[in-house]
Amino acid sequence: MSRAAPAFLTVGRIGRPHGVRGEVEVEVLTDFPERFRPGSQLYLGTADDPDPTPVRVVSARPHRNRLLVRLDVAADRTAAGELTGRSLLVPAAEAQPLEADAYYPHQLMGLRVVTVDGEALGEVAEVLETGSADVLIVRGPRGEVLLPMIATVIAAIDLAAGEVTVTPLPGLL
Repeated sequence: MSRAAPAFLTVGRIGRPHGVRGEVEVEVLTDFPERFRPGSQLYLGTADDPDPTPVRVVSARPHRNRLLVRLDVAADRTAAGELTGRSLLVPAAEAQPLEADAYYPHQLMGLRVVTVDGEALGEVAEVLETGSADVLIVRGPRGEVLLPMIATVIAAIDLAAGEVTVTPLPGLL
């Protein structure tokens, strides 16, 4: 069965400081970039951190493939530099609803994976986000199996049953 859902979800990863006014580069890790609107509350920490620090977004603007974000805890470059490598989180309870047949990675972790013929392949150990199609990394009797999350491979995902049913492509297993 799937593992317990995390209390927080990562929506951004803080990179290096930008300028002298406390801005940091943020790699956006959510499909909902509106999370970074000025005035929004986020949390600083890790997804498994039991007590992340609440922070407010002071400003956010696009910069290359990232955002430049100023948080209320960083008034200058030195303070912004101390945030490098940290994650920005939202409570899992505030997760945006997804479209049908869309899943958050944490929902897939630990699910049993079986073929349409009933062969057990193992459990989802990781979800690799590739940009085109996510890939399930399954660990089990065959070792590590990589399964692209495309319609021709993923036959069904049943969260209630804790199972992913797959139709392996020739040469995939």
